[in-house]
Order: sequence, then structure tokens, then C-alpha cells
Amino acid sequence: MKSENELARFGVLPSKRHSGWLEISLRCWIRVLRLFRFELTSKTGLTWSQRWRAWRSGFMSQSWVVYELDRNQPDQYVSDIRQAAHQYRINGFFNPIIGNKLVLSQLLAARGLPHPKVITIVQNGKLIEQEKPFRQGLRKVLEHSLERFPSQVFRPTWCGSGQGVFFLRRKEGSLELNGRPVTLAEVCKLLSGLDRYLATEFVEQADYARSIYPGTTNTLRIMTLWDAARGEAFAAAVTHRFGTSKSGLLDSFHGGRGGISSAVNPATATIGKAVARASSTRMEWLARHPDTGERIEGVEIPGFKACLEGVLDAAGGFSYCPLIGWDVVLTEGGYSIIEANSLPAFTVTQVHTPLLADPRTREVFSRWGMAPRALPD
Repeated sequence: MKSENELARFGVLPSKRHSGWLEISLRCWIRVLRLFRFELTSKTGLTWSQRWRAWRSGFMSQSWVVYELDRNQPDQYVSDIRQAAHQYRINGFFNPIIGNKLVLSQLLAARGLPHPKVITIVQNGKLIEQEKPFRQGLRKVLEHSLERFPSQVFRPTWCGSGQGVFFLRRKEGSLELNGRPVTLAEVCKLLSGLDRYLATEFVEQADYARSIYPGTTNTLRIMTLWDAARGEAFAAAVTHRFGTSKSGLLDSFHGGRGGISSAVNPATATIGKAVARASSTRMEWLARHPDTGERIEGVEIPGFKACLEGVLDAAGGFSYCPLIGWDVVLTEGGYSIIEANSLPAFTVTQVHTPLLADPRTREVFSRWGMAPRALPD
């Protein structure tokens, strides 16, 4: 009411839109309900008594296994219940800005930050070019885009965890979709049934990552938090994901999709041991990649310092979104921000180190109900 009175002094019409916090609260409760629905179908090998113990601590059975909470301290981890009930509140109405990959690419471009170029947009089965001259007809637009960008990545404008992503490549006059031969007519038929997709250029990863596993683009996940008290962004956690023969064409670790994850020491830019799901009840720690045998532990990431500084600079420009999970590819010439996640999964991070073990992270999360405040000594 006070703000409306102040606006009225200057002849500004008051906003009739409600604050929207009821809408955000409903979204949070829906996320909690989805969490339990997923739990009912989850197969982890835990007994019902073990599951009950996990639920009482705020964790679903999969997290209990991944975090090895039978021997670790649950109160050092952001629980699944707290994450589901409060995470959406952190970025609030700005969640769609970060989550929409088309909007994000335009914001990154406006700030001069490296990211894959958006080539075309798929809307209601039509392919729309992003640069003049604007051609008409799906087939004609696709042919022209492949002449300029022989390797492209198609993904939904709003989705995560690698859902809906596929790769199109023109090689020696023929086409491949996810590594399988395909005709131009087949690609056109596929695209004609899609909506709210975008195609970006494919980013070639640096040699160090390719040598460890060449079958996927192996990305960094840098989780940043905005510390309002200090007026700066900081990296709460850095991990490196690698694909495997079990993960297909993506390096996804979350949800048991077959990828492996390693913690990165920001001070030394070195990669730690990788972790993989050995079974439904056990995690396996690896010094080398399970398929290529290449060493992972101890590898120093070239160009990491510049990459981290660039991401922190980007996070500073998005201070209205205090929590962001940045997916970044190191290249031979620098780095590229593939996407940003306003609702990042914590599994890929907390499998290595509990987020609440760091006092600064705990303090920031506690402001949003994601963690209890640390008791004074």
C-alpha cells in the first residue's frame, strides 16, 4: 500500500496484478507432490524401514543411496523436501527467464558472453531463421542452415536433464541424427511435428575432455549463489560430468542416466575422482574413465580460471536470480555457456560434498528456507 501511495504522487497507475506469491507457493507444493509420486515408483533396493528413515530425514530413497547417508550426516545436505518446497522461491518470477533457453541466449549475447549461436527456432512445425534473408519453407530453411552450420543441436526452449535433445550433422553429403543415417525428408517430417524448439551450433570441446571420453560433450556444472550481504556471486560448487557408454550422447548424471561426475577443485583447477552408480544400492568411485581407461583424477583443466571468472561475472549480471546452475563447455579457445538452470539438481554436486558443509552456502540457503541456520558456537 505504501508503494502505491508513492506511485500515486507521481501520477503512476497502480498495478492490479497480485503479488503472485500464492502462485509460487502452489508451484512449490506441486514439486513436493511430484517428488513423492516419483518415490513411489523408484527402485533403489532399500527396505521399507530404510526408506522410512530416509523420509524422516527429508530425503527420497535415491538420494539416500547417492549421498551414502547411512554413513554420512544428513543435516549437512540440502534435503529433497527442502529443495522441492523452497527452491522455486529463490528466483521466483525470474525462473522462466533463466529456464527459457531462447531468452537466455539473447541475454548472454547482450552481455557479450560466449554461448552457442542460435540458428533457427521451431514453432508449430515451422523452422524460423534468426538472420536475414528470412527464407520460407521448412526444407529450404533447413538446407540453408546446414550449409552454414553442418553440426547442430536441437533442444526444447524449456526443458532440462537433456530431455528432448538431439544432434543433427551433415557429413560428406549425408545426414546423421544422433549418429544414425537419416534423409532430409525424414528430418523435415520430424521437425514438422515439433514446437518450441531451437537449434544451436555444436560446440567442440577441448582436447583434454575429448581424450577422456569422446562420445559426448563433457560439461562443467558451476553452481553460483548471489550473496546479497556481500554484493557478489560465488561458486558454491564445481563439478565435471563425463558421458559413458551407458549415457548415450549426453553426459547426464542426475537420475541415474549413466553419466559420471567428478568434483573440481577451483583453487587448483584439478579434477577429483569420478563417481558412478554401481548398482541400485551402491556408488562406485573411479580414478579412470570406465570405458576409455583415461585418467580423470588429478587432470588439470586448461583455461579453467578464465572460465570461472567469466561465469561469476555472468552470475553478477543475473543477481536477480540468486541460484543458477551453469553448464559450460571448455574449448580450445576458451569456453562456451551451453545453458543455465534456475532449478538445478543438487545430486551431481552433493554426491561429492554436502552443500551445507560450507558456512557461506548454508547462510545463503538459510535465507530461503533451504537450510536451518547454523547454531552459534
